[in-house]
Amino acid sequence: MDGVEVLIVIGVIYGLLLFFDNFFKTCAHYPYIKFLEGTGLQVNFLGLKWKTKAFNRAIIRLGNTRPRFWNTWFTLGIYTSLILLPISIILFLYSVLQNLMSKDQNENNPVLVPIIPGINVPTSELGYYSLSLIVCSIVHELGHAIAAVLEDVNLVDVGANIFFILPIAYVNISTEKLVSLENKKTLKILCAGIWHNLILAAAAFFVYCSLPFLLSMFFYTNNGIMISDITKNSPLLGSKGLNIGDVITNVNDCEVVDEYSWQSCLSQIHKQKLAICIDENSIHSLDESIPLKYLENNLLECCDDSKSENICFEYMDEANGVLEIPGHACLPGRKVVEQSKVSCTLSPNSCPINQFCFRPVLGNATHLHKINCENRKVIYLGLPQDIYSTVKVSSYIPKYFFSTPAFADVLTKFTKYVIIFSLGLSILNVIPILYMDGQYIAEVLGMILLKERFGKSMSKAIITIIIYFFTMLLLYQCCYTIFNVIF
Repeated sequence: MDGVEVLIVIGVIYGLLLFFDNFFKTCAHYPYIKFLEGTGLQVNFLGLKWKTKAFNRAIIRLGNTRPRFWNTWFTLGIYTSLILLPISIILFLYSVLQNLMSKDQNENNPVLVPIIPGINVPTSELGYYSLSLIVCSIVHELGHAIAAVLEDVNLVDVGANIFFILPIAYVNISTEKLVSLENKKTLKILCAGIWHNLILAAAAFFVYCSLPFLLSMFFYTNNGIMISDITKNSPLLGSKGLNIGDVITNVNDCEVVDEYSWQSCLSQIHKQKLAICIDENSIHSLDESIPLKYLENNLLECCDDSKSENICFEYMDEANGVLEIPGHACLPGRKVVEQSKVSCTLSPNSCPINQFCFRPVLGNATHLHKINCENRKVIYLGLPQDIYSTVKVSSYIPKYFFSTPAFADVLTKFTKYVIIFSLGLSILNVIPILYMDGQYIAEVLGMILLKERFGKSMSKAIITIIIYFFTMLLLYQCCYTIFNVIF
């Protein structure tokens, strides 16, 4: 079952839950109503809400333990959040300006990008998305709850909202008691969630960096990548292609040591097509050129269509009086690429003596890939996107037959998502945006900095304008991300 089918099944389940919820409520089914009241469950359209007081006593006990430590801990959280505030605003505004001034959407790489499931998160990774989000939100809300207990603010209940696949934890504290506190104590509660997310991101990053060492007993790392899965419809699958278990060390003369260098090498292929050094004797003996033909897409063709194994190559070096080398040569692609040991992609004149730099004449989207496995070379002529979408790789190469990279990959990907979400929640929550911690932090800071100069009502108006300004920018960022992916 793929990701889309899973989403459809989840949607059907929500539909059935909503139907039976309305049915039992309409019939005044007493046991069902008592069940909802007892469990704190509430069924909504494509969502669930749950609240409970079962954890209140444990949180209160935790908050009242070592109050001096917690006071220092959350005071440090205030200063860290206030340092993060201008940094986050600058990064956020810079990302917006990048999008506004970008002429080419494909080359634009904003500093901050909204993570939207189904848009820029693969459906196959929605499980990581949901699990890491609930972990980050629990740690975030636990910070608010402990800080509230420390400042004698009543804890009403805790719970979670699930909208489709997005779980968000929350704590409900006494608003009346919160607004009556002095500014520093209020900031201590408001900044606690941001502070906890920063600590979680740092801890997850430490675990992430330590994983290769911790798993080194069972896996080789930084020695290439292993093919962990290939889809059945992949054009790279086959006896001369890639297979599960193959270890890749090089792509188009770009060294591959782990999953990130693999992705980096593939992105370089998008920007620059492979050029190789071919021996002069091979050029003359293997060349099967026909008169040049100009195609509709402004490309040249020098090969007969009946010989699919041949590729038209273009001579890249300057003439320099070497008239015996043709400008174009029709050569068997797999054979010449396998024989070539030197790349001249970046420097055409770097070929050894009696070898000359040639580049395949291909369409804009088509690339020639020379993939070096441990014991053989795989030559693939096609779209780089096919590699991204049909081949899954792992940075962990098993040392023993019983060690599988599945657990290591799951742990690595989960910690990566925790880092991204926890750091992202810290940055987003500190910015003055509606319904975020930054909204209330801005209101408190505004009263501290502006009240004496502009008065209470004018200060509130200025803060409201700032909050709505950043909220509109966030909506623009989300819409831009969706539009950029779809169109």
